[in-house]
Amino acid sequence: MLTKHTPPSIALPSSKYCHGVSTDSATRWLHISGQLGLHPDGSIGESPEVQMEQCWRNVLAVLDDAQMSKDNLVKVTTYITSADFVPLYREVRDRKLNGVECASTLVVITALVDPNLVVEIEAVAAA
Repeated sequence: MLTKHTPPSIALPSSKYCHGVSTDSATRWLHISGQLGLHPDGSIGESPEVQMEQCWRNVLAVLDDAQMSKDNLVKVTTYITSADFVPLYREVRDRKLNGVECASTLVVITALVDPNLVVEIEAVAAA
């Protein structure tokens, strides 16, 4: 069972996430490598939104393969290449997670492994 932590003694989260997640009885942990906006054929999504959607599809596919779901997410770390993408990323994340909150970090970086990529998402889940 996952317990969400957003203590009243610190500022509320700036979007749909919680400050911490703990587990009392996890028997399995899943660490998901950074997922890129690559389609199954290896092609790169043609826009930031398409890449973000594909990253989340990939994360959810790994969860499913491990017989877990978005409800098992403990922590998500996202790297984007422009601060201008923050509102779009939050919109896509909220749509894909559909109300599920987990600990979250969003980092703006200068580049990813390929200059055409604009987002990478890694995650940790527990069951």
